[in-house]
Amino acid sequence: MHNTLEIGGRVAVTTAPAGNPRRVVLVGARRDARRLIRRLVGSPWEGLPIVGFVHAGHSRGGSMRLRGRHRHLPLHPQTDPIPVLGHIDRLDELVDRARATHVMVAVSNESDPGLRPRVSQLAKTDVAVHWVAVDAGRLDLSTLTGEGTGTATAVDLPDRSIARFLPPVGSRLSSARLLKRLMDITVSAALLFCLLPLFAIVTVAILLSSGRPIFYTQERIGQGGRRFRIIKFRSMRKDAERETGPIWASDHDTRCTRIGDWLRHTNIDELPQLFNVLRGEMSLVGPRPERPIFVEEFRKSVPDYDLRHAVPGGMTGWAQVHGWRGRTSLRKRLQYDLDYIERWSILMDFRVLLMTIQHVFWGKTSWNDSKRPTRPEA
Repeated sequence: MHNTLEIGGRVAVTTAPAGNPRRVVLVGARRDARRLIRRLVGSPWEGLPIVGFVHAGHSRGGSMRLRGRHRHLPLHPQTDPIPVLGHIDRLDELVDRARATHVMVAVSNESDPGLRPRVSQLAKTDVAVHWVAVDAGRLDLSTLTGEGTGTATAVDLPDRSIARFLPPVGSRLSSARLLKRLMDITVSAALLFCLLPLFAIVTVAILLSSGRPIFYTQERIGQGGRRFRIIKFRSMRKDAERETGPIWASDHDTRCTRIGDWLRHTNIDELPQLFNVLRGEMSLVGPRPERPIFVEEFRKSVPDYDLRHAVPGGMTGWAQVHGWRGRTSLRKRLQYDLDYIERWSILMDFRVLLMTIQHVFWGKTSWNDSKRPTRPEA
């Protein structure tokens, strides 16, 4: 029995068994995959679960291979990163392991010339293969259809649109994210209980030195672009930004109170963010959430900046422990943030927390065993 799937205004026949939920494997270069997701809306693929990504690389990169340390691929700020299944050399094995019903191939002018013959050799005839041009509106079917594949279809995509995909179904990523959340709740609750005496001392110090308010809240952008209010101990004078407007804080900021400068220098002012972690607005480890006014500015100047919002923002992060915080290179911070998302694991979170302790108490930002992240692809 065959199912029908309408694509680009036409009906294409697929050979997926009736009642079998569709499972999409995305194939291509990381850059092409991200460009595809930006443009994909109003098509039958919208809302379908992408269960994994198979890396194919770009022709200008030669026989580039995806390093094993890249476990996930962020595609859109409002969806979880998808699992990286492996390289196209193992396409048959990876498609079979993912129980895929469809293979969507992202193709651009820079795609590896060997991409077409490799996909055409796919042995599973019950998997529909769909070719999507991310540079043009349509591909020529006569040059793309190969023997041994299921239905091969060209897909028209509208420009400047956004996909809304369901999170990966049944992936290890989902269960690992649940474990990360449980760790956040457990550790933040334990730390808040242990730090109650310190919180009391800081509260009295702020009251005696500059009065109320004790805490300071500021709007930030979190996972999926959602806004929340981050909580800190107040370290600046009241109405500190009345004259300067929104600007980045700096070391020994002149707007700080006397006790506030010490709170900042010791990072104690950041500790109330444990309440944000407990409430699920942040995580212990992740890209540092920024203010909306800065996010709007960064979106215009840095490609893929929004991809750092695919995961919860953190109290500390991979970029921060390497010294990329405050008035430092924005591109470097994004480079480390995306590297964290792609390499993420529970063990990596523990590693960042340990590095944070070393960074706070000893000012350490040089790590000989930390590989330099690759430049993010636009």
